[in-house]
Amino acid sequence: MSVRSDVLLWAQRVVGRKGAPAHQILEIAVDAGADAAQEAFHKIARLAHPDLYRTTLNPEELELVTTAYARTAAAYHELRSQRMSTTRMKPIRDPAPPPAMATTVVIPTSGSPNRAVPVGEEQLGAPAMTSKARVHYRKAEQCLRRGDLTQAVLHLKMAIASDPQSTFLRSALAEVQAEVGKKP
Repeated sequence: MSVRSDVLLWAQRVVGRKGAPAHQILEIAVDAGADAAQEAFHKIARLAHPDLYRTTLNPEELELVTTAYARTAAAYHELRSQRMSTTRMKPIRDPAPPPAMATTVVIPTSGSPNRAVPVGEEQLGAPAMTSKARVHYRKAEQCLRRGDLTQAVLHLKMAIASDPQSTFLRSALAEVQAEVGKKP
């Protein structure tokens, strides 16, 4: 048989297994490991990737191969995510929240040498917020520097989603949205 007919038979087999478990679509054993699933998928990709047959198959056949390949890729992703989720470590839950990160600031004093004093970020003028909210706030600042107000609004909304209690973030969002309203 030719490679073309082998690929079409494979595609018909896969499409015919609608609703089959992932290991059946990849044609591997039920208890096969992640390496076996990866090897099977890569073998299929080398032999049956739709891009290899763009010029040799008619549109209906190409659609069949594309559908079969998509199901195979989904099966591989499903198997891989199942295997990976079982090998990940469970997160450790700390009963007490982590202490606020303090920054050391050198404060000049008259008469005595400079001394380092730990200061919280709130005392430096930076509002207290979660680290994820801070990341989105910084991205919003970058967007504002570029003049991209819509992206700034998006990042501020994401920051608020990360830290819903922050009044600072809500006021910043209101200011940027007011600016967006002024633009023609």
